[in-house]
Amino acid sequence: MIIIANNITTRNPQVASILRQRIAEIKDIEAEACPGLHDVVEACLSAGADVLEVNLQQRYDQPEMMEFTVNSIQQVTDRQLCLSSNKARTLEAGLSICKRPPIINYLALEVQRLQEILPLANQYGAELILMVSDPAMPGDTRQMLEKAAILVGATNEAGIPNERLILDPGIFHITKEQGQHHLVDVMEFLKMVPNIFDPLVRTTCWLNNSSAGAPSRLRPVIETSLLSLLSGIGLSSIFMDVLGRENRRAIRLLKIFNNKKIYADADLSL
Repeated sequence: MIIIANNITTRNPQVASILRQRIAEIKDIEAEACPGLHDVVEACLSAGADVLEVNLQQRYDQPEMMEFTVNSIQQVTDRQLCLSSNKARTLEAGLSICKRPPIINYLALEVQRLQEILPLANQYGAELILMVSDPAMPGDTRQMLEKAAILVGATNEAGIPNERLILDPGIFHITKEQGQHHLVDVMEFLKMVPNIFDPLVRTTCWLNNSSAGAPSRLRPVIETSLLSLLSGIGLSSIFMDVLGRENRRAIRLLKIFNNKKIYADADLSL
């Protein structure tokens, strides 16, 4: 399972503060050096992140801020990035300077977004996350598979092969009855995907969404338990907060279980 750190986001007060300072000093926006952001990146890498999401959707969704953030991160690491933005121009600013093809998060059944993003993904060789659930009204397994078939077909017609596609069935708050019901459908969806698409299409989910609404002390328990379940089903990748203590421990255990990391007591005594 590929671990995608979703900590470099404007939802993170530390990251938002760093970018706010850059806006206040416009002349420095083009500078790549940013020690504060470098610290966040290095912490994510140390925790076991394989991919780093850059999410500017909530604030500062501007081309120059995407360029600044990507450049700053690439001073520290050459890991793959995942770019999250509501604006095609902002995405293109990041795509054009990524040292390796990134992941675009995300595409759904929205004609305008498809028309804007598919040519960019094709031009820059990016991977694409395809959202197959409606956040306002999550569908059942059959409906998600139907949306997946339509989206995969559309991206294939645009010249993007299955190998660059990642399906996201969405995970909703399990503190709500709707979220619990949908999680059952998500499990069925994940089990069926390998038998439907050839070549294989990968899958992903947002782990943090599962525990939203639960007391803070319980969120790590919910997330780490679900992480193990999703890994066992064969989920390809996961978006998660890699800096939480229990999440860091779970990531290291997953890597140990899959023989990607040598066991050490110190890794579990965080």
